Amino acid sequence: MSASSLDDVEGKLNETTALLGSMPGGADLLARLGGVADFHDAEIVSLTLDRSGASTLVLKVTDGTRQALASLVLKQWIDVNLSGFSHQNVINRLTIRRREERRIEPWEVGVGVQPGEFELTLEPCFGAHGTIRANIERIELLDDET
Repeated sequence: MSASSLDDVEGKLNETTALLGSMPGGADLLARLGGVADFHDAEIVSLTLDRSGASTLVLKVTDGTRQALASLVLKQWIDVNLSGFSHQNVINRLTIRRREERRIEPWEVGVGVQPGEFELTLEPCFGAHGTIRANIERIELLDDET
């Protein structure tokens, strides 16, 4: 990996860490991850899109000794581009960054579209990978009993 690639990875990690720290429940998740948003070998457990309730992305994370489920509660207009969801969905990295405005398509005009403020990129290791654009309302952390 080149020096500029390493700098880019470190920049994304720092940005993700800062953004998580500013979200409700993000500090608890960062504490569980050792203070840095390193999601290496986290697993996507589920992605639930619910038009009348909470939409969530649930990740299984580990601090080396304990596992936890981190539920990212998503809101606003949610754009999803996800491939490869299977029986095991280990990610190499999760990055979060603020997104700029996106083009509003003709069929979205008049329905109150408000594209999400964040883009979550799920980089693959095995299984699911892709992007999700949404707002993150809060993060809930639960000890994993499995």
